[in-house]
Amino acid sequence: MKKVALILLAVATLAACKPSKKENKTETPSYQLNAETVVVNWTGYKFTNKVGVKGQMQTVNINNNQQGATIDEALNGVEFSIPVSSVFSDNEIRDTKLKTLFFGVMDNTEMLSGTVTKTNNNSGIISLTMNNETHDLPYTLQVQDRTAYLKATINLNTWHAEKALASLHKACELLHTGEDQISKTWDTVDLDVVLNF
Repeated sequence: MKKVALILLAVATLAACKPSKKENKTETPSYQLNAETVVVNWTGYKFTNKVGVKGQMQTVNINNNQQGATIDEALNGVEFSIPVSSVFSDNEIRDTKLKTLFFGVMDNTEMLSGTVTKTNNNSGIISLTMNNETHDLPYTLQVQDRTAYLKATINLNTWHAEKALASLHKACELLHTGEDQISKTWDTVDLDVVLNF
């Protein structure tokens, strides 16, 4: 009887020491915008054949930065502010004109600010405030791994920035005169934003 009891005790001990099977848990990936690495590139246009002038906003402040199960979800609700003093086009004279004769002519525009208000399958809406007006700016999003490339086109007339554009055009009239002797400053600005998650 003692032998049977010892055998049962040994079996029970071995069973208790046996490693338990690991549960197969599939973790849902989590995404959050890396606020320190946001890059905002812009392209303005001159001449009738629409030649691009490229630059960057070198300071971007991010608020309400939440985690999400997808990049779209993580981006939804993100708030940002961009000081116009951070405009950079690798041309000091141009940058001064942009700060003083373009943004400086706008109403209450020391900062460009906005909120991502809608996200839906790699597209959405930014509620953008500029020239003391807030309007919707549609965007598209191309995702590669944990990096998203946001593209949008600002039509300055939507924000009633005609006065600011006219001010910039007057200061750049000769520089924006092409081979056809027509001077033109376009009222659209393309944005290419790099977002890491």
